[in-house]
Amino acid sequence: MISVTEMAAEKINKALTEQEMIGKSLRLGVFPGGCSGGYQYALGFDDQNDNDTTVEANGLKLLVNNEDIEKIKGTEIDYIVTEMGEGFRVNNPNPAPEGKKGECGCGSKSSCC
Repeated sequence: MISVTEMAAEKINKALTEQEMIGKSLRLGVFPGGCSGGYQYALGFDDQNDNDTTVEANGLKLLVNNEDIEKIKGTEIDYIVTEMGEGFRVNNPNPAPEGKKGECGCGSKSSCC
């Protein structure tokens, strides 16, 4: 369902320790992508609640809101290092939802489209 690369798992475990969040789970938040369409993602440490699906990946416990689980099937959480910097990358193979004509990806109305 969701995979976490070895490098990402190492960085997440390091952050759990450094931020004194041992026992917390990694939450993958999924949000509308705004005018560019697609999805935006947020990663953070959290406790499970009744609206969550729990996924185990590479020794980590991940939390995803039940409403978002279909949007992220097959997603990989990776950690990349480039000349421009380093950080987590969420690779989602699922197509982004298509907007309606005259409506921005974030839901706002536009007369130009």
